[in-house]
Amino acid sequence: MTDTLQKVALPAEFHVKLDFYWQSIAVYAVTLIGYVMIKAVWDSTIQQGLVNVVLTDPVVVLLGFFVLITTFSLVVNSVSRRSIIISDDAVTYLSRFHERTFQLDEIEKIVIGSERRTNVRGVLALVRIYIRGRRRPLRVRPGLYENEHGLVSALLTLRHHSQHS
Repeated sequence: MTDTLQKVALPAEFHVKLDFYWQSIAVYAVTLIGYVMIKAVWDSTIQQGLVNVVLTDPVVVLLGFFVLITTFSLVVNSVSRRSIIISDDAVTYLSRFHERTFQLDEIEKIVIGSERRTNVRGVLALVRIYIRGRRRPLRVRPGLYENEHGLVSALLTLRHHSQHS
């Protein structure tokens, strides 16, 4: 399992990917434009040289709502600049507004594997970090971060350090 993972020098910082938001905005916007064009051809107003868009059309409203919400989510996530920093002795969740560090002596165990309740593909779909004094573990989804294989490798290195200390 660790053969396919790349070695990462600690401390390493992994940023949240924003690709999903860009792709969603593109798909919703292209769908919205396509719908408006098909609707204009269907109503045969494009032959007269004008495109008549009815803003009260439920499909236009729904697709426009999706574009606006996804754009808002992209702006919020890009402003917050969330990331995770894995060092030899700590895991740090970092954003523009908040920083939370869990030291190695606070970490009980690190479990790498998939979640039982959902059918997520990939063996490394979820990493759970159990912290002393917390009821629920921290959940890290490596697929949401840039260089997900490096993140898993860094967490494996941290798990190795926690077992030997």
